[in-house]
Amino acid sequence: MKKVFAALGTAALVGAIAVAPAGATNGMDMIGYGTRAIGMGGADVAVAGDAGNVSGNPAAVSEASPSSAEIGLTLLMPTMSVTHNTMAGPDSVDGESQYFPMPQIGYVHRLKDSPLAVGFGLYAQGGMGVDFQGLQTGMGTEDELTSQVSFMRFNPLVSYKVNENVSLGGTLMVGYSQCEFSMYPGTYSPGQDGTPGTGDDFAGMNVTGLKSFGFAGRVGAQVKVGQMVRVGATYTSESTIKLDDGNAELNFGQMKVNYDAEMQDFTWPQEFEAGIAVTPAKGLTVAADVKWINWSAAIDKPTLKISNPDQPVPMTSRDITFDMSWEDQWVYAIGVEYALNAMHTLRAGYNYGKSPVPDANLSPLFPATVEQHLTAGYGLTIGQWGINLAYEHAFENTQVNNNANQQVNPFGPGLEVSHSQNTFSLEATYRY
Repeated sequence: MKKVFAALGTAALVGAIAVAPAGATNGMDMIGYGTRAIGMGGADVAVAGDAGNVSGNPAAVSEASPSSAEIGLTLLMPTMSVTHNTMAGPDSVDGESQYFPMPQIGYVHRLKDSPLAVGFGLYAQGGMGVDFQGLQTGMGTEDELTSQVSFMRFNPLVSYKVNENVSLGGTLMVGYSQCEFSMYPGTYSPGQDGTPGTGDDFAGMNVTGLKSFGFAGRVGAQVKVGQMVRVGATYTSESTIKLDDGNAELNFGQMKVNYDAEMQDFTWPQEFEAGIAVTPAKGLTVAADVKWINWSAAIDKPTLKISNPDQPVPMTSRDITFDMSWEDQWVYAIGVEYALNAMHTLRAGYNYGKSPVPDANLSPLFPATVEQHLTAGYGLTIGQWGINLAYEHAFENTQVNNNANQQVNPFGPGLEVSHSQNTFSLEATYRY
């Protein structure tokens, strides 16, 4: 057991200091949290679980083994491409290869002679990131577009088994978010007044170090309906996030000026999820979930505020608004789990959520456009140990922005962004 807890402690440290940006799936959310959930397409809100489910429905762990500990790693590999029109014609660039490792740990303990179970989880909630190099700019240069947004959560939880049929749960969610991006950082073009450092310049920027702690809560319930049916639901509140303590380096041609930076009106949304799990035959579980994600209130018009330049320039402060205007998202998931025997379990799932990004607000900096996901999973049980594997493929989705308003779409009409993704997940659980 000391080795188990040592591994958990190490994973917690890694997760706390190495928050990796995730490729977007349902908007910026992962389709599921935990390898079992990913293997079932994210349909797990009504499925009973153990330490591997601590990042999902907190009521699900009420029937866990007396104690269980879990450690896992998910590897996301997005594939991106962008096409936009320039004075020289269309310019198409494939994104650089990216690999995002995301650790997860969980622990659950059912109190002796008590309906209570307690535990905690540490996991990546989601994010997004791109790396485009060698893009043609409207100023006749080749430059880069990059972004990384990540969000890690720690959630102590409690679950209460009201009776044999009803379980309730709740968790406090402590989040840590990071954000950085660059937009043509090597490019500069003076404005109409010809004076460097004024508000009408195009000054390429590189924004780093934006970060914030945030807090949210989640409540959940599961109810057994007869011997074969279980229903579940969760509600998650919006996170309180204020990204600040960042630095924005603006390129004014002959000089680069550093400003203090903060990002306002960019947060993680409230969510409601409900689902059903049916066991029509021994060893077979079929689950289906529907989830509402309130992106429209969380990501509308984020504003980068810069101030306090480190050199004397005319522009001492500026607000830069990104008109993203994301829409609310409805996500539909279905998953199947079949235990071949006491050792081997197979899983499969499908997840669909229409892209929350409107075509007219599409940006290659912050794409979150994939919609359809197909998943597969495998579980191996050997004594007190459980090993789970999962694979998720997000099919390519392409959106086109023909908005001629340069304040909303500075890349011009005909902007096209394509996004697909592969995800691998591995998890080990020890029950005792």
